[in-house]
Amino acid sequence: MKKIVCALIFAFCIVPLVSCGSSDSNSLPEAVKESKCGNGKIDSGEVCDGDTPCWKAGHFWPDGFAKCKSDCSDFEDTGRCVPRDPSDKCGNFQKDDGEICEQGEVMLCSDLNSDFISGEAPCTRYCNGWDVDKECATSTTGKNKPCGMLVDCIQKCGTNSSCVEECKNAGTAEGLEKYEALEQCASACSGISDNECLKQNCSDAYYNCYPGQRCGNGKIEPEFNEICEKQETKPCQELNTADKEYHPANEAVCNASCTGWDTYSCIDINEPTCYQILECTMQCDNSECDEACLAKSTWRDAKSNYETLRACADSKCPILTEDCLNENCKQQTDACKTHLTCGNGKVDQYEICDSKTEDAGIIDCGEIKDEKGEALYEAEHGFAYCGTNCTTFEVGQCYKFCSCAEVQKCIEQECGGYPKSNAENTDEKIACMETCESWGSYVGKGDTAGYRKWIESCSDENGATGWDSSTCLQQVKADCSDTDTNDPRCPY
Repeated sequence: MKKIVCALIFAFCIVPLVSCGSSDSNSLPEAVKESKCGNGKIDSGEVCDGDTPCWKAGHFWPDGFAKCKSDCSDFEDTGRCVPRDPSDKCGNFQKDDGEICEQGEVMLCSDLNSDFISGEAPCTRYCNGWDVDKECATSTTGKNKPCGMLVDCIQKCGTNSSCVEECKNAGTAEGLEKYEALEQCASACSGISDNECLKQNCSDAYYNCYPGQRCGNGKIEPEFNEICEKQETKPCQELNTADKEYHPANEAVCNASCTGWDTYSCIDINEPTCYQILECTMQCDNSECDEACLAKSTWRDAKSNYETLRACADSKCPILTEDCLNENCKQQTDACKTHLTCGNGKVDQYEICDSKTEDAGIIDCGEIKDEKGEALYEAEHGFAYCGTNCTTFEVGQCYKFCSCAEVQKCIEQECGGYPKSNAENTDEKIACMETCESWGSYVGKGDTAGYRKWIESCSDENGATGWDSSTCLQQVKADCSDTDTNDPRCPY
């Protein structure tokens, strides 16, 4: 019996050490290496990939971004997104009765009003029309009808030749050129009014005249100058030029003809950030000064983040200082600092990681250090993932430095000690013991779990007579004193 008991304990204590093995702390998990997550595209099996505009993440207002999980399986954080009222049908990904359009849609300005000769208008945030204020350009010559409008105008004229002439006189030079090409080809059909025939037999001329109708067919056709597909988005900073630069936030939307990118949601690099607004207000001593700082920004998302931070500061910081904000409003402060940079593929000021970097923001748990540079978690037994606002790591897979003896102390204090009889070995006590074990180091967690299982096995040897864990402890000390009592991790 003596040898059996000792061998049993030794097996439970040593197995976690044997199964541990060494690993390359610079390597990533296989699932991460094989996944396409992080390439900026939503591949098969993915719900999202990287930060996503709120209107694409659910029934939210269009401002801000939702954070995608590190494995692209779902959204991890939509805290920056403002939910729409359930009764509000706008933003539900389908055009309902009473709506003119849906979030993410754009329309050629010239298709909306004959006064416009160029530009694409996005759907308003209320789905009640098209926002023509910023992107639609008008003509000063009176010749403002593009090809599509010329065709529509002429089709309504019927056989009235003077009407047809009036329509042509209102056409732009480019519109007339495209119309004449379509009219010439229309001889193969029953005339300029036979749209279905024109689509089939004069497709090049027809879609040159109606570029918005070709856009959205599910494929990019370079031969027709298409570079993107309907509702496709692209990070604004990828559109930077020598003359124009955008903040690394928000996305441009494919235009109505799929031939370029609309940048109405992009933020000029010179636009004040949320944190710059905060720094400005920290120099203020009255509300008028605060309002002047806020007025420097025209971007809604920056103002929204600032107002969220200020609400926390007003309730917890009688005097607005950096120390008070970091102590009482850290999450809001971090969001204000990094809302324009988190997810841009590099670790910027105020950040400690970024999920779009080459390593996907994943590090070995042992690389996480405290302010003194000391490791907080055991190395080579888990990975940490870049967390919210790029200012923290998700450490759910990391092991702390809690030894086996410390875990046992937790069980004594929090769970009333190990059960001394079968009657005490309840589901509640087992759950409590497993919670204490979960705080252990990689080795400590395995040792204490093995120790608990050994105590349970002792009951099998005592059979129907019940068992006493104290007796088991005394027995193991007597039987294994030469090998186990000197083990600092688990001093039985």
